[in-house]
Amino acid sequence: MTGKPTSNRPGVDQTKHLLACAPVVRDACALDLLVFLHRHPRALLTNEQLAAFVGYSMKHVATTIDAFVEAGLLERNKNPNHPARMYLLLLNGPQGGGLAPLLKLASSRQGRQEILQLLGPGQSQTALDVVPDKRKLHAVA
Repeated sequence: MTGKPTSNRPGVDQTKHLLACAPVVRDACALDLLVFLHRHPRALLTNEQLAAFVGYSMKHVATTIDAFVEAGLLERNKNPNHPARMYLLLLNGPQGGGLAPLLKLASSRQGRQEILQLLGPGQSQTALDVVPDKRKLHAVA
């Protein structure tokens, strides 16, 4: 055996580099919200629905969304006829260009766990900030 890893997943150093290229990803909420928005790049949701879908408090999600908007990764447009907002993830610009490898890694359970370990202690245990009652939400027409 050569001692080389048999998987295509990045090592710890590469994961640290991916996180360094994405300073907006500071905690589990930011990571999970980014993955959700990547899977649903155009989402028409209320803040309450978005918080319930990712499983964090509305306050934490709102703070994270504000950071994404400020970083130029997310556009949000208010619909004057509906309380929902259109969220549009912007990964094609200079701010989002380096996020693709991080999102690919974070899309797997093991990759997410590796990232959370590097983000700091307690990041995988978000019970204090998780929405306790995940209600069944209906799609907005």
